[in-house]
Amino acid sequence: MTLLAAVSRRALSPSAYDRDHDAVVRVRTVLLNTRSGALFVDDHVRVRTSARHPWPVLGDVLVERGEGACRAAALAASCPGALVVAVHHGPRCWMRVGSDGRTLVLTAGGPEQPEGFWETVASLAHSWLVAGLSAGGVGSTTGCRPPAHDPSGPPRSNRRSRERTASASSYPDRPTDA
Repeated sequence: MTLLAAVSRRALSPSAYDRDHDAVVRVRTVLLNTRSGALFVDDHVRVRTSARHPWPVLGDVLVERGEGACRAAALAASCPGALVVAVHHGPRCWMRVGSDGRTLVLTAGGPEQPEGFWETVASLAHSWLVAGLSAGGVGSTTGCRPPAHDPSGPPRSNRRSRERTASASSYPDRPTDA
C-alpha cells in the first residue's frame, strides 16, 4: 500500500505573545491510500513539554528535546493520555508509540533537521496508529520500561480510547461529523 500524507497545524494559543503560542498546536493529518483512493483524517493536539500546565497532560502527541528511551518512557508515564511521545536530540529520536510501551529509535539522514522535523514525524506516527496501521518494522525497539504506575494516579489509557475515524471528532465536547 502506498500512502501520501498532508499535515496542517494551527496554534491553539491565541497570541504570538503567549509563551505557548507554538508549543501547543492542533494538527490535522490526511492520509491518502493511492491504490484505493481512501482518505483518513486525523485531528490531534501536539504539545511541546515546555508548554505550561495543563497542556502536556492534555496532548495526544508530546514532543521534548532530550535523549533516551528511558526519558521517553518516563514522559509517557507522566502523561498517560498521549498516544505518541517523542524525545529527540539532533538526528536521533526515541518515539514511544501506542499503549504497549514500544519505543522506536529513529535516525534521520543528513547533518541537520529543520525545526519541527521530529514534531511532524510524531504527528504522522499518531495518524498512522489511529488509522489502524502497524508501527512494526519501523526503526528499532528498546527494552526500557516506564516507571511503575502509581495506582492512586490516573489510569493509563489504552490505544482503543485514543482511536479516531475519518468522521469522529478528536475533541470529546464536539459532535462528530455525519
